[in-house]
Amino acid sequence: MTRLFVALILATVSAAAAGQSISKQIAKDGAEWRWFQTCGDKRVLGFEVLLDGKKIYHSSIPICRSTHGSRAGYRIVAFYFKGGHEFQGEYRTAKTQTIEGNIWQAAEDPDGLLLGVSFATKKQVLLNTIHLAKANSVSQSEVDNGILVKTFPLPPKSRK
Repeated sequence: MTRLFVALILATVSAAAAGQSISKQIAKDGAEWRWFQTCGDKRVLGFEVLLDGKKIYHSSIPICRSTHGSRAGYRIVAFYFKGGHEFQGEYRTAKTQTIEGNIWQAAEDPDGLLLGVSFATKKQVLLNTIHLAKANSVSQSEVDNGILVKTFPLPPKSRK
């Protein structure tokens, strides 16, 4: 399964690179938002994944603006939930199956992060897509029928 996700991440990062070059032209100061970077202007971005209106995962990640091009420190968040959902109108999962969800930073952007989002069983990738997480406002994407990814900046008192 690890090889499957490494290949999946490489494909997503390559696909996101095209969009990233456009975003880089827009950035005036060259600084872009990064996840898990060390810098002084840290913020916290909350995120949730909902399946048919039920929250199946939530967490928060530290983000900051940086002009450094390093990918050091990038992480993949993994979470698990029970199957019983059809992905992309094609891949039906049994209620007894365990689905692994993954979220990672696919690319930088001057207005936020491009997060890779994928779902897979032990044998098959069910969905692989990207969500634009805006650093300063709520954003949400229906990445598949019934699957919603929401991201939002957390107030300073929530940043622990």
